[in-house]
Amino acid sequence: MTLLGISTEGKDSSQVERGLSFKKSERILSPLDFTRARKSGRRIHTRSLTLFVATNGLGLRRIGLAVSSKVADSVGRNRVKRLIREAFRLNKAIFPEGSDTLVSVKDAGRLDSLLIVSQELSGAFKKTADVQKRG
Repeated sequence: MTLLGISTEGKDSSQVERGLSFKKSERILSPLDFTRARKSGRRIHTRSLTLFVATNGLGLRRIGLAVSSKVADSVGRNRVKRLIREAFRLNKAIFPEGSDTLVSVKDAGRLDSLLIVSQELSGAFKKTADVQKRG
């Protein structure tokens, strides 16, 4: 069986979940870190998201979320945040090592499933990798 690109064949549940946690150290919590990522980070635009990616010097992949009240009601905002966190937890390898990624939501209406959120995030980083190879 495969869970979003992760093969679970021949592994018990503890082996599958060991690398899939979402630790407090993987979250951007400080307002200074949010500001630094927003001001000095490289912008990546997708249809529903804007990502700000900045190096953090910690050797960790960290994620922060910004969802405006203009995007959806509280239930919608919380659902989108849960989906983005879950996509990060399951697809950490697509996020740049040693970077802070601030995810700002532009349109919550399109982000109604984990698959769509995962595709938007992986598409954004794939587009960036293609530009870096050419440039």
